Amino acid sequence: MAKYLIIGAIIGAVIGWLMNVPISGGAVLGAAVGGMSYTFTTKRNTSNGDITEANEEKIQLKEEQLDIRKNRIQTGEVNVHKEVVEEDKTFTIPVKRQELVVEAGDEEEYRIPLKEEQIEINKQPVKVNEVTLSKRQVHDVEQVTETIKKEEIDVDTEGDASIIEEDTPL
Repeated sequence: MAKYLIIGAIIGAVIGWLMNVPISGGAVLGAAVGGMSYTFTTKRNTSNGDITEANEEKIQLKEEQLDIRKNRIQTGEVNVHKEVVEEDKTFTIPVKRQELVVEAGDEEEYRIPLKEEQIEINKQPVKVNEVTLSKRQVHDVEQVTETIKKEEIDVDTEGDASIIEEDTPL
């Protein structure tokens, strides 16, 4: 009923303002009209056969419903890093060198420079392999079992009580 009174008061105040009548008078008049419309509406609803007997009671039966959601959680972590591994490698490389051969001859002194090849090692990184890292989405199906509760009506009788069952939809 309060809803009808408030709506009526608001409409009455607006009409009063439009007609240059004091707003408070329009609000009171609108509230009265709202109260009467509530009375007529409820009388009309009860006259259509919706009257319930005074000794009738209703019991609401409820059941649980599951609200299933999915949450993304971190299940693990992968750390990928490069590691330097040392290993000794042996290479066989032919080198040349000069030797001085002296044969019997004059006693003169000769200066002859001797040369040889010397091995020089330079290291440089060379790409030998490439590793690709990626994530992919895998779709699985999981079965979840949960117990839910449901209310049912249980009627106990004593003596000569008669019960008439009617199926009425909710």
